[in-house]
Amino acid sequence: MYRNELKYVMNRPTAMLMSSRMEKLLRFDDHAGPKGQYRVTSLYFDDYGDNALNDNLIGQIARKKFRIRVYNKDDTYIRLEKKVKHNKGGIKESVLLSKEAYRRILQGEFEFLRDSQIALLREFYIELTARNLKPKVIVEYDRQTFVYDYGQVRITFDKHIRYERNKLDVFEKEAMFLPAIQPDQVVMEVKFTGFLPNVIKAMIQESGLIQQSVSKYSISRTRA
Repeated sequence: MYRNELKYVMNRPTAMLMSSRMEKLLRFDDHAGPKGQYRVTSLYFDDYGDNALNDNLIGQIARKKFRIRVYNKDDTYIRLEKKVKHNKGGIKESVLLSKEAYRRILQGEFEFLRDSQIALLREFYIELTARNLKPKVIVEYDRQTFVYDYGQVRITFDKHIRYERNKLDVFEKEAMFLPAIQPDQVVMEVKFTGFLPNVIKAMIQESGLIQQSVSKYSISRTRA
């Protein structure tokens, strides 16, 4: 099922205010650390023509991209994800990878994906071979997540958004990350299925925030 996704960029004080308001109404993500916080590190793939990047930049209605994501640098929970967007809606498919599988993919040894029992891995193999997908950038940030069960709402605050375009390994200890946005900026994402409850809608409207189109991937690829 497609989920709606709204994005807002704000300064740190506004984000702290919004977070404190959310805390009174929503619960923290059960899988996160204290105060719903954790670190997200994603390795994005694109083809020889950078079609995923260009689709984002021109606002293509339908687009997709592949990434490998870890949380808090935990090598026991590595996920391959395919994110498909259509207008403001999106759907995400994911599958767990072993550390060995992750290493083999990074080394270009991905023939083992071809005969996988998992459809997403077979699709990734086709994309790697037919479109010559390659790792392009690592995007990392610190995230705080709130959950509201009505409407399956998930609200995240992402800060310290940074990128690495040289050492393309999510576990590289010597990676040199650079800031993707201004240090005092925070990206809030509101994801929901079907409808956004009025109480949350009112909270956003009262804050005066303006919805924006923000792609961490595109910003990280095009940042000089």
